[in-house]
Amino acid sequence: MGPLLAYLRATGHDPTPLVERFGLPTNAGELPEVTLPLATLHAFLDAAEALSGDAFLGLHVAQRVPRGNYGLVEYIARASPTVRDTFRALARYMALLEPTWQASFQDAPDGSGTFIYSIPGEPLAYGRHASEYGLALFVHVGRQLTAHTWKPRDVAFAHPAPSDIRPLVEHFGVTPAFGEGRNALTLDAATLALRIVDADPVLLSVLERAAEVPGPPPPAEPPAPPFVRDVRDAVRSSLSDGAPQMGDVAKRLHVSPRTLQRRLTEAGTSFQDEVDAVRRELAFEYLRNAQLGVSEVAFLLGYSELSTFDRAFKRWTGLTPRVWREQTEAG
Repeated sequence: MGPLLAYLRATGHDPTPLVERFGLPTNAGELPEVTLPLATLHAFLDAAEALSGDAFLGLHVAQRVPRGNYGLVEYIARASPTVRDTFRALARYMALLEPTWQASFQDAPDGSGTFIYSIPGEPLAYGRHASEYGLALFVHVGRQLTAHTWKPRDVAFAHPAPSDIRPLVEHFGVTPAFGEGRNALTLDAATLALRIVDADPVLLSVLERAAEVPGPPPPAEPPAPPFVRDVRDAVRSSLSDGAPQMGDVAKRLHVSPRTLQRRLTEAGTSFQDEVDAVRRELAFEYLRNAQLGVSEVAFLLGYSELSTFDRAFKRWTGLTPRVWREQTEAG
């Protein structure tokens, strides 16, 4: 979300009305991730296209993404020895970026290889702009990493072809296939063998260990003020009804939403911060209970979709709930 909002601003389009229309946090451009239901994300990207007048929004955003935007997974890719190793790493660790993606890298007998990612049950994946962004980004960054303007052998998109595909042909150097139900890049053996300029095997080893271990437990916090504790208690009580709403919590505490917001601000926090804190605390507790499935934990925390819980938990720990549970049990 950050690169898209930054692109809109850089091209002279104020994204504030868009942020407000879709109920995004006012600092959405600064957050590591912003979770939207799939249908809402499709609508958001369509609205961003209308605002910008850019029919190739995803492609153009991908060409301007700053280094380090994707954290640990990106640096693992950057430290890998070759392009083949980079795509293997992406296939292995992509779930840390987006738990709903199903990614793989398939080696062929002739030495070529195909990187594939999709969303099971969603033939259009995240929609046209997001898919074009993803594949364009992989190629754009891959060229930077190798200092070589290589081109893939084949490109396949999940979505139908747009009316004009020339910008995509120009970027990839080949004519993509469309309507494939998946997003895929096929690279020949010579391209996959290209060396990464800044490859660092020692750093790679450290990063891969960091990607495989459970995240640290949440740090101890000083005792919360009485009113904040009351808010947290009310949030816990309301989780059985779904995502906690400020109005409902205020009603439980017999104050107005404005008063609730003001008193939390005075305490140096916010309603959403407290909802997040309660969910994070309970998530660790519930996941340690082997009798509860991950979907049940998501429900108990008031999430309407498992994917939303996956994204939140990954933001807290760098891991999905399933991986965290498995590695915690193994440890």
